This record gives sequence, C-alpha cells and structure tokens, in this order.
Amino acid sequence: MKVINDLDRFKNEKEAISFILKSMPEVIKTTKLSMFKGDTASDIECAREYLKSKIPKESYYQTKIMNYLNKTYPDAFVWKNAQGAFSRSGIPDISAIIDGRYYGFEVKRPYYGKLSAIQFLTIKSIINAGGVAGVCVFPEDAEKLINDSKKLNNKGAGIIEVVLLMLLAMFIVFLLQITF
Repeated sequence: MKVINDLDRFKNEKEAISFILKSMPEVIKTTKLSMFKGDTASDIECAREYLKSKIPKESYYQTKIMNYLNKTYPDAFVWKNAQGAFSRSGIPDISAIIDGRYYGFEVKRPYYGKLSAIQFLTIKSIINAGGVAGVCVFPEDAEKLINDSKKLNNKGAGIIEVVLLMLLAMFIVFLLQITF
C-alpha cells in the first residue's frame, strides 16, 4: 500500500491535516459527501477522517521494519511476536537478536498508535534486564534505537572493563593475603 503524498511522514497529525487542508481541497469535498453525507462536519474533521483512512494499519509498518532488519542485519535472528490467549501481554511486536543483544521494537501507527501502560512497563523491564527496547514507526526509528544502544554500550564497555579489572585485582590481593 502506497501512502498518498507520504501523509505518514509529517511530524504530527496537525501538520498532516494542515497539508491536506491546503493542498488537497478536493479531498475535503469528497470526504464530506462520502463519510458525512454532506452534513455539517468541519473541514478539519473531514481532513482527519481522510488522514485516518489513508494511514496504513500497524502491520504495514511491522513488515517494513522486519524487512529492513532482515536485509540490514542478515546474521540477526528476527521474529514477529505472536499474540494470543497464552502469550504475555505487552511484549514488543518485533524482536531481534543482533550481535548477541536482544532488541524489542514496539511498532505504532503514526499519529494514532498509543503505547499502553503494560507496553511501557514491559519496555522498561526489558531495558532493566539489559536488553534494548523502544517504540518505532519506521525502519529508521529501529536503526536509531540500535545505533543509540551501540553508542551507549561502547561507552559503558570501558567502564565495565575497568570495574572487572579492579575486582580481579582485589581478588588477587585477597588471595595473596591468605597465602602469606
């Protein structure tokens, strides 16, 4: 599904509606006639309904992100999490293991997708457990999440190595004290 005029790429719904109102006046007339039967709906309401009808479902964005991850990281293990009666609530839509690290991508529809409380808590739990998780709409959001985590990991790696060396040195001193 091709999104008409990339209506999903505006910063927010307000900008997209403004674009529709200024650049697509014929849409307002058609929408008013077809969706509102010509009654007193405002032009903004018509533009909003038109926008909602043209933004693809979340599954469209999930497919785009999965295809991007599989192409960009061919050695990664990428999967779509199935939701069902026996699955855990709040698990991100897409999971991946990239370079030995877990990534969770909660995909949301532009403008209208909202993170639930359980999704927020699950993302927080994944991060607290050492994984990486966040909300994505487009493949570039997923890439930013991956790149940002690598930058943080690289900075943190030096600190972890220093702490491990200090612990090792303390252990050696402890062993020396016991033997002498």
